[in-house]
Amino acid sequence: MGKDAVLLNEGTFSRTDIKAYEGEFLKQAPSSLIAQSPLVIVLDCSTPDRPGEPFKALSGLETICIDHHSSGEPFTAEGMSYIVPQSPSTTMLVDEVRRELGVGLTRDMAYYLYIGFATDTGFFHFLGEKNAPECLRRVADFTEMGISPYDVYDEMHDGRSLREIRDTASIILSASPELDGQLIICHQPLSMGDERLSDGVYATLLEAENVKAVIFLKEKPDSVEIGFRSKHHSGIDVGAIASSFGGGGHMHAAGATVRMGVEEARRVLLERFSSIL
Repeated sequence: MGKDAVLLNEGTFSRTDIKAYEGEFLKQAPSSLIAQSPLVIVLDCSTPDRPGEPFKALSGLETICIDHHSSGEPFTAEGMSYIVPQSPSTTMLVDEVRRELGVGLTRDMAYYLYIGFATDTGFFHFLGEKNAPECLRRVADFTEMGISPYDVYDEMHDGRSLREIRDTASIILSASPELDGQLIICHQPLSMGDERLSDGVYATLLEAENVKAVIFLKEKPDSVEIGFRSKHHSGIDVGAIASSFGGGGHMHAAGATVRMGVEEARRVLLERFSSIL
């Protein structure tokens, strides 16, 4: 639309499926750009800490947030956020903006919009009866531009190292069922590095009999990243639970970071879920 866009993301880009995109992003905004008072558009972030380091130098500038998380902390001026928790992905909201602005769909746009939609919905798994009809009609627009769901799935999942698959299996094997199996807590130790192993773990453990929620503890040098997932019909709002720990997310998928050890985090979370379950 005749605008100069600068993409910012501090990474990391270590995952196989996103490694190729690292060169598209700067890790910090140049001071010469900040001096021009650009408009800042933040995507898919429900709290001001989520955009990371690049946003700190930009926090005083006019900002728009487009997001679909149901909990979090507003960080734009009133009327400058487009937040629709009912949307299954932020890319569906970006596509809505595109259509309202009358911008034609290109194959590249369709490709990236579809990737965001497919990954946020677990390749359609998390769609409900209320949002599925309209979303699938929109996805048909993407596929008519030549986007193959089969090829995108393979691009996102192929190429994982055998070590990563074994580490995922190790986390699953050591998972601890709690509260009569309604809750499963698992742990990625510091020794496994910063690999993102949680997706495969959630997908497997949420299939366990009687389970209502899964907690994933990822050990960091000075903190623990907590991932929450709950079954669709469990009635457990993990987004609200994550918010109470300074995080945020959706009703059935959320996260937070806490400054405590793994065992203390496990104890505190078990107490919280004991009162719920």
